[in-house]
Amino acid sequence: MPTVRHWIIAHACADDPALLAELPTLALPALQRWLALAPVVGEALHGPHTLNAPHEQALARALGWPEQVDPYPWAGWHAQRPGAPCAWLVPCHWHASLDHMVVLPPEALQLDANEARALREAWAPYAASEGLELLGDEPTRWLARGALLARWPVPSLARVAHRRLQTWWDDHSDDPVARRLLRVLEEAQMLWHDHPVNEARRARGLPTVNALWVEGAGVWSGQGPSPAEAPARVWHDLTPAALAGDAAAWRDAWQRLDQEHLGPWLQAALDDGQPHWLTLCGERGWRCWRLDPGSAAPPPRRRWWPWPRRAPNAQPTSPWWIGL
Repeated sequence: MPTVRHWIIAHACADDPALLAELPTLALPALQRWLALAPVVGEALHGPHTLNAPHEQALARALGWPEQVDPYPWAGWHAQRPGAPCAWLVPCHWHASLDHMVVLPPEALQLDANEARALREAWAPYAASEGLELLGDEPTRWLARGALLARWPVPSLARVAHRRLQTWWDDHSDDPVARRLLRVLEEAQMLWHDHPVNEARRARGLPTVNALWVEGAGVWSGQGPSPAEAPARVWHDLTPAALAGDAAAWRDAWQRLDQEHLGPWLQAALDDGQPHWLTLCGERGWRCWRLDPGSAAPPPRRRWWPWPRRAPNAQPTSPWWIGL
C-alpha cells in the first residue's frame, strides 16, 4: 500500500438516478467503518456546472492552491513545467444527435495505443506549425506545450463525457487565441476523417476518433508539492462507470475499491496511529473526514444513506456523507 494519508475518491456519488438507486444496496464495510470513526472536517458545494470538478477542487485545496474559477493547470503540474503553457489533448468522439452533441472518451471508444499513436503522428506536424509541441508518451492523453494553451476555459473530459456538450461549451468568438486553437483542433477533425485508423474502425463498427478535447490547460506557477510528493491522491476507479451511467459496473467498482483498497488502507491508518483523511466527491461538491487514531473517542455512528428512502418519482437524494 502506498504511504498516502489523504485519499480523494472521484464520482463517489452521481446525479444519475440509476446510480443513486445502488447506494442503499452497496456492501461497503470499510467505508462504513471509516465514517463511523472519523468526523467531518471540511466540505464544499459548488453545483454541477463548475469548470473544476469537485475532485479537482478537493485536490487543489490539499495542494494549497488558491480557489479559482478557471480550470486548474493540471497538465503543467503533472509534467512539472512551471511557467510553460501546457494542456492535455485527449482523442475522443463527438456524437451529434438532433439537438445536442455528446463527447465519448477514449475508454468508451476501445481506442488502443497503436491507433492513438498513428493519429498523433499524422496530426503532429500541423500542430507544430501552429506552435504546439506534443510531449510525453501516454497513448490516449497527449501532453502539449504552446502559447495557445495559456488559457482555455473548458472543464476536464471527466466533467463532460457522456453529457450534453452545449451545457459546457462557451462562446469563444471574441477571443482570437481561442479561435486559433479551435482552428487547430478542427484541422485534426478533417485530417482524421479518412485516416486508415478510422476507416478500420468503421469497418469494425466502432466510433471514429473525430476530435480532441483540451483539458488541464494553463500555466502552472510552480506552487506546491510535486505529484510524487503530493499529500493527497485522487482515485478514479469509479469514474468510467459513473460517466457512462453503468450502475452495475459502478456498484462493482465501489465494492472492489472498498475491499481491495479502503479496507487495507484503513487498517494501515489505525496501525500507523497518525491522522488520515478521506474525501468523497460527487458531481456537485465534496466532503472530507479526518481519522485520528489518537483521539479520545470516535464521533457517534451515523447512517451513510439517508432514511427514510425517498418516495417514488421524487428527485434523487444524495447520501449525507457527500451532502450534495
